[in-house]
Amino acid sequence: MLKTLAFRVLRFLYRSRKLLLLIAVVVLITLLFNFLIGSWIGNNANPNNNDDEDRTIPARGTIHVRGLEIYGGDIITADSGNIYLDWGELTLGATKNASFYVLSNSNVDVELGLNVTNWVPKGIDHYFSISWDYHGTILSSGADQEPLLVTLSLNVASSKDFIDFLVNNSVTDFGFDITVYASGV
Repeated sequence: MLKTLAFRVLRFLYRSRKLLLLIAVVVLITLLFNFLIGSWIGNNANPNNNDDEDRTIPARGTIHVRGLEIYGGDIITADSGNIYLDWGELTLGATKNASFYVLSNSNVDVELGLNVTNWVPKGIDHYFSISWDYHGTILSSGADQEPLLVTLSLNVASSKDFIDFLVNNSVTDFGFDITVYASGV
């Protein structure tokens, strides 16, 4: 009896082999399609998934200097003579630091000032904050002055509003200008 049942099942499978092969191919294609679409949607279109911390945006800031000399650390001087801070890839919700040395070109003692402008794209500045560790140290005039190490910190938001801003404006990178200047004491 068991032998007869096995024979009938094998004969059914043999006669239906084309139909079974077609069903298997359709199931595999459907699974593959669902996997690919699910991966694409999960990684690119759903800003609420848990991978937000892994998303990065390249950033570069141009530095303008008035009455000072800056050098070293994370400063990049281009062939054109422009000075940049390359913040690298910024991760949502993180803080990135960049340091450089400052010397005064003035013939009087000065304090430092910082101004950040020209954010590109417009409106992205609402999702960042820039601070520095300068606390009013006086830079003296003359050849015997010591360089002052200054560190800027760029804090990146990770809010849903920021992610929506990035997606809605197709932001792939951004930039801004930093002006470090000398002011009389």
